[in-house]
Amino acid sequence: MFALRFWPVMSDDPLARLRARFRQRCVEDLATLRTLLDQDSSVRQEPLRMVAHGLSGIAGSFGHASLSALAGEIDYDLTQNRPVDDEKLSELVTGLELTIREAQDSDKA
Repeated sequence: MFALRFWPVMSDDPLARLRARFRQRCVEDLATLRTLLDQDSSVRQEPLRMVAHGLSGIAGSFGHASLSALAGEIDYDLTQNRPVDDEKLSELVTGLELTIREAQDSDKA
């Protein structure tokens, strides 16, 4: 498997570099989440909390409210020592895949 890399396009847009870094982080977080799906919920709790916490803040900042909300729910559940089931984790994976696809499409436009 290969990792996608998003490189910022030279632009007059002052936020272009930040958006490119966000997209790259999504790719990296997606790989981490896919790995966590194969682990026991007790083992994945802390790494999942770290990814979810980060996504909760940054996704909202870049206009991905539903991804931010879902990541926030997962983060909250984990801080309350409630396990996150595979279905909810899969929703987060799907949300990240969609975010990455949208970013690729906007880069082509």
